Amino acid sequence: MRKRNRTITIRCTDDEYERIHSKAQRHKLFLSDFVLRSALDKKIVVADGLDEVARQQKSIGRNLNQIAMLAHEGRLHSVRLDELIEQYKVVTQAVCDIAKEVR
Repeated sequence: MRKRNRTITIRCTDDEYERIHSKAQRHKLFLSDFVLRSALDKKIVVADGLDEVARQQKSIGRNLNQIAMLAHEGRLHSVRLDELIEQYKVVTQAVCDIAKEVR
């Protein structure tokens, strides 16, 4: 990880500060990260809804891990994964929809 060891100080009005600060919050970035990305012409992307999709992906992963553990222990011999596969398709489609909005 790179070390940021230089400081830049700028002056702005209260209104400018509030506008910059609120934009940083909207983008869910620290103020310094937002200002650096803006100044260096880096793309700033906000992907609303991604937290919920990540939660669903984790849930599906936990279910798969539990099935795998039971199968390895010999306590599970056959599994119908239809519902889990359907959930995975829905979540994957949500990720694709979010990605399309971001572009």
